[in-house]
Order: sequence, then C-alpha cells, then structure tokens
Amino acid sequence: MDFLRLQRPRGGGSGGGPGGPGDPNDPHRLRRNPLVWIAVLGAIILYTVYDGGLPGMPGSEDETRRRIDQITDVGGPFELTDHNGRAVTEQSFRGRYMLVYFGYTWCPDVCPIDVLVMGQAVEMLGQVGDQVQPLFITVDPARDTVDALAIYAANFHARLLALTGSETEVAAAAAAYKVYYGKGEEAESPDDYLVDHTDNMYLMGPDGVFLEVFPHGMRPSEIAHAIGQYL
Repeated sequence: MDFLRLQRPRGGGSGGGPGGPGDPNDPHRLRRNPLVWIAVLGAIILYTVYDGGLPGMPGSEDETRRRIDQITDVGGPFELTDHNGRAVTEQSFRGRYMLVYFGYTWCPDVCPIDVLVMGQAVEMLGQVGDQVQPLFITVDPARDTVDALAIYAANFHARLLALTGSETEVAAAAAAYKVYYGKGEEAESPDDYLVDHTDNMYLMGPDGVFLEVFPHGMRPSEIAHAIGQYL
C-alpha cells in the first residue's frame, strides 16, 4: 500500500494559531485534525483486509445495481486546471479511461475515503490500470486552489490528477456529470463550511462515453473488477 502517502493537510484552518487544529476551543478541530485522516486510512485498510464494509455502504448488490441503473448519459465537455497548473479539457484524456470523482479537500469523511478507494481500485488493476486516469474535480473552487489541490493529491494515488477552475467552469463540469453540490452554512469563519455533493465515481471510456457509475461504499475489488471488464 505504498501508494497511500499521508501528509499533514495544509491550507485554510490548518495552522497552529487560534481556530487551527491545536486550538481546544475550536468546535471543528476534529474535522481539521490530521488524526482524522489517520483514522480514515485505518478504516480503509481494515475493511480491505477483511473484505467487509463501512457504515453507510449499500446493503446489497441488488440495491447497488438499482442505484447504478438510475444514472445514465453523464459526461461531457469541461475546461479546468489541474493541480500542476496546466489547463485541461475532456479532450486531454482521449484514448484513456477516466475515473472521475467530484469532491472537495475540506471534506471531513466521505471524500478521503472515496478517493482512497479509487486509488486502490486502480492499483489493483496492475499494469493495465495505467490505461485509467483517476480524476478528482473540486466542487469548492473558492478554497481548492491549484496549490491546495497539489497538497491534497499528494496524499493519494501517484497518478491522481486534481482539477479546479472558476465557479462557472466547475459548475459546467458538474452539470455535465449530473453532479449536485451545494454550500452549507458558514460556521466560525467565512472559509469554514461544508459542501453537500453527489458522491459517485464515473467511469468514462477512451472516447469520452459514459460506461459505469460506482456509488459510495463499493469495495475497491468490486470497482477494479468492473473496470477490468473494459480493459
């Protein structure tokens, strides 16, 4: 599992001063504390080893399939910037499969789990997994700058690309993938809020055509097996 590299998250709210993770009076210190990330990693490792499940996972294969069958006709043009500062579009990935996830770096629970699962699924594919480009598209461009995404991406799979853009560009990408997102109420400061969002992964073919959707809670082995049928 050397593709999982844990670093101390940096950026808004993660300093050592008032309001940071070291402030005992900060009501959101658990969400900002890197120990939360460690707990998430531990949960991923445990459920992978024992092939079990995590709270909130689909209760059965039939239930998962029903959710998948309701989602069709997703994907389309987008113009964004990757965490290396390069402009990218959907055409940048033609000839490769895309495994696309929408989330945000301040997400306290679902996003880091799903991005870890995405990376592990790609890793399980072995060499043929090189045909698959994992993509993380932010739904919080106000806080998820190029620099912030570069730090975030370094915690996960070596080939993960994290994408951001203007509010308009991100909204257009989300609309193309039928992804809902909405900003929650601000807490202690203007940059302290949660974002509600769709938590599916989307597999797109080398021609950009939608192939499969993987709901939150699917095991890496299940996702890897499904992707492997196309490679």
